[in-house]
Amino acid sequence: MPLNHSKEGDLEGRPAPINRVISFLTLSDVFSWSSFAVINALVGLYLANRFGQDAVKFIGIGIGINTLTRGIFEIPIGMLTDRVKRDRDEIWLLFLGCFLMGLTYVLLPTIIDPSGYFVLMFVFGIGTALNLNTWRKLFAKNVDKNKEGTQYGVYDTIIAFTAAIISFVSGYISSLNPEYFPYVIFFLGVLIMTGGLAALGIFTVDRRKSFSV
Repeated sequence: MPLNHSKEGDLEGRPAPINRVISFLTLSDVFSWSSFAVINALVGLYLANRFGQDAVKFIGIGIGINTLTRGIFEIPIGMLTDRVKRDRDEIWLLFLGCFLMGLTYVLLPTIIDPSGYFVLMFVFGIGTALNLNTWRKLFAKNVDKNKEGTQYGVYDTIIAFTAAIISFVSGYISSLNPEYFPYVIFFLGVLIMTGGLAALGIFTVDRRKSFSV
């Protein structure tokens, strides 16, 4: 997990301690965004079976709603987190963002018409706005000086490998029977929500940079 909290080890040659905040943030994205990279493809196939030829149109509208909602909410969320001192608000909002993102896909198998899908994409847009804004701020505040490139690189590598593993497993299970689609989507939704629990782990780190006023 990423990486050293200080620039170098101590004078006795011991390695520098692990940056636990960066580790928790990476773990949060392992659960949330690694799963998201897979789930979109499965959702497209699932909705094609559910809505037939009109699925492409509905998916396009849903993506538009998601993207527009995220764009509308990101600036107000950023302004809110800037007004509140320390980092408790960012951590809780990151938790909420992961929860809303995952809830979208947990509920997806229950929709019966396109309007339900559109509502879920609106909720997902709010969730991504909460997630991305707060995650980026926490990572930027806690990344180690002179280790930025390495820690971002380790983060991206972990996410890529995790997404690949989830893709292989999810694709294989879904290929066994189309009826497995809803169960795989539900499971990945729960996995995304678990990313919020990983974010709460940041509270266990007493000497974190983002906690200072």
